[in-house]
Amino acid sequence: MRSNPLTELQLELMQALWKLGAGSVSDVQAALEQSGRPLAVTTIATLLKRLEKQGWVRHKAEGRQFIYQPKVRQEQAAKSALQRLVNSFFGGSISSVAAELLDSENVTREDLQRMRQLLEKKDP
Repeated sequence: MRSNPLTELQLELMQALWKLGAGSVSDVQAALEQSGRPLAVTTIATLLKRLEKQGWVRHKAEGRQFIYQPKVRQEQAAKSALQRLVNSFFGGSISSVAAELLDSENVTREDLQRMRQLLEKKDP
């Protein structure tokens, strides 16, 4: 997995690319505008070049423009980010993460039911 974690802005670009599958700088710009994050074309191009250097995306030339696509699946990036969070803040303890989540005021009955189902499925 990539050694550099994504910044918030880089994550927004990656989410746009994951949604698009592949796209030009203009395609990414349009996707970001739709999600309420207008950025200049030059800013997006710079960020995509940095993401490519870090190993998150790759490009191919089509005529005079580059088409960027993710090198890392969204699920892979999410698992890696979650593992960093668990290790950094909870000393690697999954039960501590679960306890923190359950203490949250945002937990719904549906969340609890889904957690029960997952636990039953995981328990041999």
